[in-house]
Amino acid sequence: MTAGQVLTWSDQLSTGLPDVDDQHQRLIELINTMGDLRTRGAAAGELASVLAKLRDYTVYHFQHEEVLMASLPVNQANKASHIKDHQGFVNIVLRAEGMVGTNPADVTDHLLAFLVKWLVHHITGIDTRMAREIIALRSGGTAEQAALTENPLHASLINTVSDLYDSIGLRTFEILELNQQLQFYRSKQEEENELTQNIIMRLIERGGLSSSQLNYWFEPTETFSGDVIAAVPGPEGRLYALMADATGHGLAAAITVLPVLSVFHAMAKRGRTVSEILVEINRNLLETLPRGRFVAATLLCIDGQQTLAEVWIGGMPDLLLLDADGQVVRSISSNQLALGIVEFDEEMSVTEKIPCQTGSQFVMYSDGLIEAANQANEFFGVDRLCQALLNTRPDQRITAVKNAMAQHLGSAASHDDISLMLINCGSPVQ
Repeated sequence: MTAGQVLTWSDQLSTGLPDVDDQHQRLIELINTMGDLRTRGAAAGELASVLAKLRDYTVYHFQHEEVLMASLPVNQANKASHIKDHQGFVNIVLRAEGMVGTNPADVTDHLLAFLVKWLVHHITGIDTRMAREIIALRSGGTAEQAALTENPLHASLINTVSDLYDSIGLRTFEILELNQQLQFYRSKQEEENELTQNIIMRLIERGGLSSSQLNYWFEPTETFSGDVIAAVPGPEGRLYALMADATGHGLAAAITVLPVLSVFHAMAKRGRTVSEILVEINRNLLETLPRGRFVAATLLCIDGQQTLAEVWIGGMPDLLLLDADGQVVRSISSNQLALGIVEFDEEMSVTEKIPCQTGSQFVMYSDGLIEAANQANEFFGVDRLCQALLNTRPDQRITAVKNAMAQHLGSAASHDDISLMLINCGSPVQ
């Protein structure tokens, strides 16, 4: 057998009817042609062309056999079983023909496997039984006499296996069709995911994230992130910065934070106060989110003189303030609920004023960073974060944290979105 050949003619496949045997050899040639094309990686069009020839020749061959059976008084039960076998085979080839254009490799591989097994069984079982009857009838015998030489159990086995092959063939291509549908839906989902991700990233990246006053690390665990970071230059030299973390992961979490980003950008550009922005974000979330969904957030605004920051933290890790050497000089903890849980009252929108000076730096981070666990289930933690920041140049601190995280995780993978944003004080907003 040469490369690409999937079936070789032999005397074991001979039925004793020369015209039928010749046609069987032609069928095998077409099957081997298809196998050769598949081995060479032929395009779908070439495979479809051979498949069409196989279909046409199969129909011609089956019609020839059925004419033979109709011309003689063969056993009617055997004839019915034979024709049923033919129809099942044609149905499989037609199904394959309809699918080969969109999934040529899988369809061809499954079809070749089916064709070889089906054809060998059909020739050595169904066709050989037909040939014995025809040869006996042509010699002057009767269908009953021909049937006497046949073992009833063998005949029953032939029919059972034929039915089994038909069933397996149909189920195989039903599965392939389902796989094609799943692939189609997956492609559509990926297309929609790409669009959604593009919209989310445009919302995140617009504004002041490119400012020299900021450095950040944003790494989702999935295509979509429940974390968002954003920065907006406001009127009179102010800088607004936001980090938010929605419940859950993936697309659902990403959709949850979209209203937060939209409201934040719109109101920060108009120079609204931190309290006003928070009240509007919370109102929006209460109106749009289902129960049990909420958004933890840290919102910071540095004034135009770069000497005072206004801070609000709800459900997020501590906000750190570093001096010029990276030493933590202050840690501001959350004392508010996350957004989207209850209606705001005046106390819930109270902010804290934090003096800052040139060279100092605010550090915002999500719980995904400090809770990243290694193989020993040890968290990265705030202490490792602070150690990585200490005695490191401000523009190198993100890299230092990434390196410390990689060393901590080793071969383990982070299971939550990671966000880290450093905001410099005393630098002009660009």
